[in-house]
Amino acid sequence: MKIVFTEVGKEDVDYYANHLKEYQLVFYDKHLDLINLSEVEDADILCVFVFDKLNRDRLEAFKRLKLIVTRSVGYDHIDLDYCKSKGIKVAHMPAYSPRSVAEHAIAMMFALVRKFKKIEKRIRNLNFSQDNELEAQTFADLTVGVIGTGRIGSWTAKILHLLGSRVLAYDVVENTELKTLGVNYTDLEKVLRESDIISLHIPYTPQTHHMINGERIKLMKEGAILINTSRGKVVDTDALYEALMQGRLGGAGLDVFEDEEFLILKSYERGLASDKNLKIIKLSTLDNVIITPHIAYYTKEAVNNIRKCTVECIEMFLKHGSLGRFEIV
Repeated sequence: MKIVFTEVGKEDVDYYANHLKEYQLVFYDKHLDLINLSEVEDADILCVFVFDKLNRDRLEAFKRLKLIVTRSVGYDHIDLDYCKSKGIKVAHMPAYSPRSVAEHAIAMMFALVRKFKKIEKRIRNLNFSQDNELEAQTFADLTVGVIGTGRIGSWTAKILHLLGSRVLAYDVVENTELKTLGVNYTDLEKVLRESDIISLHIPYTPQTHHMINGERIKLMKEGAILINTSRGKVVDTDALYEALMQGRLGGAGLDVFEDEEFLILKSYERGLASDKNLKIIKLSTLDNVIITPHIAYYTKEAVNNIRKCTVECIEMFLKHGSLGRFEIV
């Protein structure tokens, strides 16, 4: 049984080698784009990460593939239709640390509301003065809209509730616990119109592609802040760029963004980039924009849980033929 791991570091290798000793394990510290597929085409199980694009053309190279495990919550990088047609099972990590992502989203909100980036820039220029430019707000005076109240969105809403914010929420499935706390579920348009901050916590699907587009940005309060720790393609980069450059929005915190892999994986060194990358780079220079490289999940707790869940998923499949809570298809 050959199991191929991509994008793993030394500590990952040590963990998996120790917990899956009875199997043939092959490790790569790079993503599939940089791996010669002839070396891995005989894999029975492929264990990947979000930057491994498994489309039909690439999957056709694998002749013995039985299972794909993505060490992530999202799985929009995998062609599920092709996998279904070939009987390839697909698994993900549904909840390795929702609090990690929620805390990252909240941290971005604090940094933007309290204008930390602007303050840091002024201090670096030896400007220690206090003036109206640095005036902030308390969270008790803010209305925050949470779009998507699954595990991560729910934690985000709970933290905001403790901070005293008025919390509006939109989701097709309402969370009873959040309603008990006083979170107000309403329609998407009201969330956009009334929120000072909007935080996105939704999966990427064809239905959520560019959910935040030019028309919906126009519905938002002038000066509102947008936080995205979900998936890059949920937000139309061009529309967001225009709104921020024109001053229509008050700020943005982006842990994910369209075509992020070109920057995160340094694909530009191989001549691969997009016009959206240039806009993200420009936005990163603004005082009211914070960009992080898809690391909202990246805590010790999350990394340890990913490792444990990956081993549990693989062993469940090999010993019992099932995937339980990890199953996608």
